[in-house]
Order: sequence, then C-alpha cells, then structure tokens
Amino acid sequence: MLSTSERPARVLPDLGLTAPPIIPPVQTRASSRPAPGILFVIAGFALLGIGFALWLRTVPAGHPDPRLWFNVFYCLFARHEPLGLALVATFSVGSALFFFRGGSIANEHVDLARWFCPLAALFAFAVTALGTDFVFHNYPLTADEHLADFQARIFLHGKIQGHVPDQWVPALHVIKPTFVDYFPATQSWNQTYLPVYAAMRAAFQAADLQSLLNPFLAAVTVLAVYGTARNIWPQSKANAAVAVALLVSCSQFLLMSMTSYAMPAHLALNAVWLWLYSRPNERKFYLAPFIGVLAIGLHQPIVHALFVLPFLVRLLWQRRWRAVFVFGIVYVAGCVGWLLWRAHFQGIGRGVGSVFNFVNPRAPIIQSMNLLLVIAWASLAAPLLAALGFARFRKLPPILQDAALSCALTFAFYFTFFLDQAHGWGYRYFHGALACFVLVAAAGYERLCVMLGARRALQFVVAGVTMSILVQLPLRCFQAERFVRPYARAAAVLHSIPTDIVGIDPRDAWYAADLVRNDPFLEKRPVIVSLFGQNPASVAALSKNGSVRFITRDELARFGLDTARPDFNEYARDPFELGRGK
Repeated sequence: MLSTSERPARVLPDLGLTAPPIIPPVQTRASSRPAPGILFVIAGFALLGIGFALWLRTVPAGHPDPRLWFNVFYCLFARHEPLGLALVATFSVGSALFFFRGGSIANEHVDLARWFCPLAALFAFAVTALGTDFVFHNYPLTADEHLADFQARIFLHGKIQGHVPDQWVPALHVIKPTFVDYFPATQSWNQTYLPVYAAMRAAFQAADLQSLLNPFLAAVTVLAVYGTARNIWPQSKANAAVAVALLVSCSQFLLMSMTSYAMPAHLALNAVWLWLYSRPNERKFYLAPFIGVLAIGLHQPIVHALFVLPFLVRLLWQRRWRAVFVFGIVYVAGCVGWLLWRAHFQGIGRGVGSVFNFVNPRAPIIQSMNLLLVIAWASLAAPLLAALGFARFRKLPPILQDAALSCALTFAFYFTFFLDQAHGWGYRYFHGALACFVLVAAAGYERLCVMLGARRALQFVVAGVTMSILVQLPLRCFQAERFVRPYARAAAVLHSIPTDIVGIDPRDAWYAADLVRNDPFLEKRPVIVSLFGQNPASVAALSKNGSVRFITRDELARFGLDTARPDFNEYARDPFELGRGK
C-alpha cells in the first residue's frame, strides 16, 4: 500500500498529482513574518471562543437541565472548550515568540525512519483501543452510536429488519430507541441509516470484537494517509511523516475512534479512496469508485458526497473521459442501489427537509463554534500549517487543491444545516475530511520550511505534536470520560435489574431518553420503557408483559446524571430557543 522512495513516481503528466520537490534557500528574516501574525490571529480567535464559552455558562443553553432536550452542543462547548482553547492560545503565542524570533536558518536535510508510519498506525490503534474501554467505558453514548449495534444484531440473526412481537406493538412508542424506524405493515423495525457501517459492526460483533472496529479503522486511516502523501511527494518522506504525525496527535481523530460513531469509517474509506486516486496510472485507481459506493452506504450519503465532489469535478475539468465514464457508471449504479435499498427498507425522504434551512439565523454562531472546535481538537501545530497550506492554494498541485476544496465544501455545507451536531468530540461533521485537512497542512509545512529552514520547522511540528499527545490528549480524555461515565453506569445498572420491565421518565434527568434502548427482537430482559408518552393501550400492554420496576429521579441522580433544574428567571430569554420537555 505504501509507496517507497525507490519506486518511480509514474504519474500522468497532465494530472499534476505529484508535488515538485522544494529545495528552500536560506531566507531572510522578512520571509517568516506572516506566520507569527497567523499564530496571533489563532490565539485571538481562541480567546474570543473562551469568552463565548464562559458566557454560555450564564444562560440556560449552557447548562445540563432536564427541561432542555436539545442543548448538549452548547453545554459541552461551555464545559470543555475554555481549557481546550486556552491550550491553543498558549501554544500559538509561545510558538510565535520562540520559533520565529531569530528568522530563518540554513536548510538541513531531515530524514525520518521508514518505520515511522507503521509505528504511528500501531500507536493510533493501541490508544484508541484502550480509550474505548477506559475513556468511553465501551458504551455507545448517543443514539447514533447505539443504532449501528442495534442493526448489527439484526444482521447477525440473518435478517435485515427485526420483528416486533405482537404483545409489544401497543407499547412500541415507549420502547423504541431513537432513530429506529417502525413499519406497521410488516410489524418490523430497523435503523434509519444506510447499512454498511452496521454490517462492519456485525462482522466484528460476531467475534465479540466490535469495540476494536473503530481502532482498526484508525490504523487503516493512518496507513492510507501516509500512502497518499508519499504518492504526492515521492521525494519527501518528511511531508508524509508530518501529515501522519498531525493525524495521530489530533484529539478529534483519536477520541472519535474510541466511540461507536460511523464517522471514523467515513474517514477511513475516504482516506483509502484518496490513496487509490493518487495513483491514476495504475489499475487500482479504478477501485476508488467502488470504495466510494461503500462510503456512500455507510450511514449518511452526504458525508462522502461532500468529500469526493471536487475530485470528480477535476476529472471532468481535465477531460479524462475514460475515468469519467468508469467513475460515473460505478457511482450512478451505486447510488441507484442505495436508493432502492432505502425505498424498500426505510422509505424515501423521511424528515430530510426538516434539517435544512438556507436562511438559518443561527448558522453563523454554530459554524463559528464549529470552527473553534476544529482548531481546539486538532494537533496544536495543525492550525498554522493548515492556514499556510490554504494560503498557497493556487500553487498547490491539483490533488491538494481538491483536498482543500473538499475541506471547504464539507465545512460550508453545514451553513444550510438547521441543527447543530449535538454530541461530538471535536467537530464530527468535519471528520470525513480530516485526511484532506492534514495533507493540506503538510503542504503548509513545506512553506514553513521555506520560512524557517527544515530543522526549525520540524522542531515546531515536534513541539506541537508532543504537547498535543502529552497535554491536550489527556485533557480531552478526562473531559470525555467524566461526561460519559454517568450514562454508562446508569445503562449498566438498568440492564442488570432482575425484572421484566424497567420504567424511566426521560424528563427526570438530562438526556435520559437515550437510555431507552432494547434488543431488536425484545428477547433480552429487562425491557427499558419510557414513562413519558404512555397511553391506556401501552399501559395495558406493559402490564401483561411481566414485572415492572420504576426508576425514580433520586436513583438517576445517584448514577451521576444531571437532574437539577437551574433557577433562571425566564426560559423564554434563552438566546438559542432550545426545546424543552413539557
């Protein structure tokens, strides 16, 4: 998979996929002036983010209140980002004062061992595998995460939909997990999303190794990013090593790979797609659209579509008609196949329009917060390098121009998205573009070598990577573990109660509705039931299905869940108009 320095760079000349080597001369002091300015801008933006996070703590949106059902995005930002952004500001100012104080120095050859990439992949796998247990307690915190395992269990039964027993149908609305679709005609249910990620979970679940899926995908991503970077810069191992180092020291990359989200799978398949695409004169180039079809079917098709669009437009722009034909046929056939799947098993267009609003007054606030999350959860050296890379857009080889456009398109698209990301570690909607982000940052490293000399530029990267791993990563792991622990503890206790039915009121604790999770065939006991939304039919059905244990608010509080209701004067004054339970 990895190209070596001995392999000739057999790249079609009109594509410009291989970046020409840069041999930086000794520079004057003036050449490094833009970089400190960028670092001070990053620090200033981080300080503004800290002020906003602290302000959020003074309004209802920033508090874990059971009456607010849709404010976790703001609460997590208020709770976690002051320290995270302070670390960014400190590193940025310190780097501006230390690394750029003496101007550039003569360039020196910097070589890196060829075993750096496999060690980085092993590091990513080991850290994320351990974090899955010790940080996230092997618990799928959100409904999105639980959904994949829900569908995986259906697949392991040799079915695509789970059958709901007759006696549970009247109570379906109080036992159905979030984002599960029910089909009355067949008395069955399944996940809302497309099935490929759930199928991956099922393959690992069959060996009881589902907790290792995302760590495995993290290692695959590292190898694919390194391979792509070596194809782009065949004469420079340093650029590939920098891209990998920025990736494996990125807290978002590592913590998201500790979860059960589908986003690490999106990133892995996108990175593999990019590696295949970066060798256009080899047969494996034409495997890329097949990987793309799998990526479209992972869970939401828009993630891969946003990533891949600039690269496909490039094929048209360069009139590479054979590639256009092959990619077009494969992608069209794949999309038709997934549309037919959705029409048969899920229904077309269910609730799609409700999440888009092209005149969204909250978009500037949400997207500013999301940009702060990208910066605060990236490797500490990455913001400057990415800024330098984006600034060189016109001088980048086409594949890196497309990578930059992929990042921009992925980020800009969500200005039309009415909702925030809710839960997430970093900006998870941007996660599928992280491979592109670190490759553009590697191009920025080239520019930094011109400014400072290769050795000092490498020292800057090493300082950022080291501080990210030794300071930022432990901070983020501590924050995530403290947040996840009460929900993992509550779920473990609820599912161990020796009774047939356990009833909870989601209004008693913040985000307690996510605890309503059940086996897709309702074979395991106890069945977790929501007491909110009960009607005479559901009460009668539940009374016929065995013994019941009701969980009180005080018991939920003892698990560590937030049950307190802060005393704000008027919830109508909440600037974000977040929904409340009745």
